[in-house]
Amino acid sequence: MELRRLRLENFRQFAQTEIEFGQGITGIIGPNGAGKTTLLEAIAWAIYGVPAVRGDKESIRRHGAPGRSRVSVTVEFRLGVHEFGVDRTLYGAELRQDGQVVANSLKAVSEKLERVLGMSHAEFFNTYFTGQKELAVMAALGKSERAAFLSRVLGYERLELAQQRVRERRNMIAAELKGLEAGLPDKGELEAERAQAQARLAQGRTAAAAARAAQRSAEAALAKEQPRWKEWEERRDRIRSLESERAMAQHAVEGARQEFNRLDKELAEARLASRELERLSGELRPLKTLKTELAKLEREQREDAARQADLAQQAELTRAREALDKRIGELETTTAALERAEREARQLGERLAQAEQEVEQQRAEWVREREAAATRRSELLKQYEEVKLHRDDIERLGPEGKCPTCGRPLGTEHAGVLQELEAQLIAIVDDGRWLRQRVEQLAEPPDVVRAAERGRDTVSNQARQASERAGALRTLAEERVRVSAQRTSAVKRAGELEAKIAARATGYD
Repeated sequence: MELRRLRLENFRQFAQTEIEFGQGITGIIGPNGAGKTTLLEAIAWAIYGVPAVRGDKESIRRHGAPGRSRVSVTVEFRLGVHEFGVDRTLYGAELRQDGQVVANSLKAVSEKLERVLGMSHAEFFNTYFTGQKELAVMAALGKSERAAFLSRVLGYERLELAQQRVRERRNMIAAELKGLEAGLPDKGELEAERAQAQARLAQGRTAAAAARAAQRSAEAALAKEQPRWKEWEERRDRIRSLESERAMAQHAVEGARQEFNRLDKELAEARLASRELERLSGELRPLKTLKTELAKLEREQREDAARQADLAQQAELTRAREALDKRIGELETTTAALERAEREARQLGERLAQAEQEVEQQRAEWVREREAAATRRSELLKQYEEVKLHRDDIERLGPEGKCPTCGRPLGTEHAGVLQELEAQLIAIVDDGRWLRQRVEQLAEPPDVVRAAERGRDTVSNQARQASERAGALRTLAEERVRVSAQRTSAVKRAGELEAKIAARATGYD
């Protein structure tokens, strides 16, 4: 695994930091508290997630960063022939391999990287990411366990699997070769069969030469007869064409005969109809006057029916306009009420923003206090280990041993120094107990945060209700505009109907 680049945003004490790793070994130098361990912790968090860091998700965010600010770590590295890039935030993660996304969730990214690296979170922290005074984990393993662990970490088991498969393939091919050799016939029999096959091949070649000669003779005869064959084909085609034309002409003659018979029959029927028309013309002379009068009455009836329909439509438009006038009167006060509701909604929105800001401030203060207590407790644990180690060294060396600090025998001061260190240990333990209680107290949001959240929720409900009221009034205002437009259209349509009714003819009885 070869690191290429590391980017941190609001992670622990780093606001915006980017490190590009060069070839060879990279050293990170700085005083205590500068963030050396945080850089390593960021790499482990990007690979394995929350289990790889101290504290919970909120403790990862940089002290002083806004409550909803982005927290992210990006690690780019090379492993074998592939380039990898992992981006992890508090609520999501993405893994790229050679520029293509191969995982895009917190769990999937951790599991994929665990398979790619070939080691779990615990194994990674006990080998490549081993901290100070933690290398004894490897020494605690037995010889065979240590060898198996290193073999798995370095990928030796893949070489052993490949060797095993090669051996199995070699044994299978050797067995197959032996089986083929055992199944071969006698060499003399093979030679005799070969001689017979060569004789049959010679006979086949002679027969093929004779067949090619016969083929050439047949092709010459075919070329000689080909012109005569084409001439007969042309005659056959002409005969078929003439027969087709004769059949078509015969069909046309038959159709003409049938058409003549039909026309002759129609002519006889027309002569009979003409004589009948001459007989009836005298009887039908009054019918023309009756038809004219009927047409006039039908026109007047249609005009009267249209007039009645226009009158009914006019009455309906009058009723619709009255209903629209009534609705417009009901919606008269909507505009003023809408202005009041929108003003109230704006004021509640401003109060909600203030409440949100107060909640963020209270939560940020609580988180800062909780992180400070947790950090101070961790520092006390380290201080306790250092003081205890110093006391144990002085106690082990005795009065005549050299002090690890000043390099001289303590002598009569030995007991006093031990007593002072013991008092320091007791004070550290007391402070640690108090800090542990404080951390437990701050595990849940305090009352002031809950009170701010309740106040924010109350204002939010009021703002939502005000927005709903404003929305309902806005709908009524839009309805008033729409109803007014409908009334204008109804008035226009009524005028058109009145003009149309006045233009229609009257007098139908």
